[in-house]
Amino acid sequence: MKWLEITVLFTEEIKEALLVYLLDLDIQGVIEEESAYKFYLPENVDPETILTGDFGSLTYQTQLVEDENWAENWKKYWHANKIGRFVIVPSWEQYDKRSDETIIDLDPGMAFGTGAHETTALVLELLGEVLPLPKTVYDIGTGTGILAIAAAKLGAKIFAFDTDPLAVDASLENAKKNGVKDQVLVFGGDLLEDESLFPNETPDLVMTNIIAEVIVQFVPLLKEKLGHFTWLLSGIIVERLPLVLGCLKEHGFTVTKRIDKGEWVALEARI
Repeated sequence: MKWLEITVLFTEEIKEALLVYLLDLDIQGVIEEESAYKFYLPENVDPETILTGDFGSLTYQTQLVEDENWAENWKKYWHANKIGRFVIVPSWEQYDKRSDETIIDLDPGMAFGTGAHETTALVLELLGEVLPLPKTVYDIGTGTGILAIAAAKLGAKIFAFDTDPLAVDASLENAKKNGVKDQVLVFGGDLLEDESLFPNETPDLVMTNIIAEVIVQFVPLLKEKLGHFTWLLSGIIVERLPLVLGCLKEHGFTVTKRIDKGEWVALEARI
């Protein structure tokens, strides 16, 4: 299969807003380069249909690449990455593990979520500090499964969800590679659209790395379906934080922790 490699230029004024826009469109495998984002789409997709919005005329370049070339390109950008107690190690690199570290062996596949982006790193930082350790976890918007795998390596049973079939496949493969496939159950579909996807087992911890506008849709739904739980929320650009905080407060959640990285914010909330 061939993929369309798209490199779109940005200015500092639109950098963060453009990334949020791409993620909101479920654009996968976003790589940040100097003054540009690079990502991949199936070859039959016209980039003009997605590179619209409130950004004016965007400058971009395209080229066709094979699956194998895409994977090789990733290796140039991605290396072992330590985040709190976790270390994400690509399969092509060797890493000498310390006794206090938890290793996540991960290939990017075609899905977003390598731990390199601030939003993923923020959840991993919060997860490493959660006490008591969770027993049952929902990972909503699992991507490559990095957060699900991290929680599984802490001993939890994971129910992971994603609307992207590529992400479902990547997360299953990565769970198997990390020896936690029996702990990680992955479901394709949208919990906002199909409430029958909710498992019978309720979690003590929920993780979401999704944009603010989607988070606020989940707030009343998760409160209704799950009752009392701890929630790790990321994917919140700082300008949209008041939207999330207001919605959480309105529905009875208490924010117990906040951490920031760049223009992104992650929260721990409880109800």
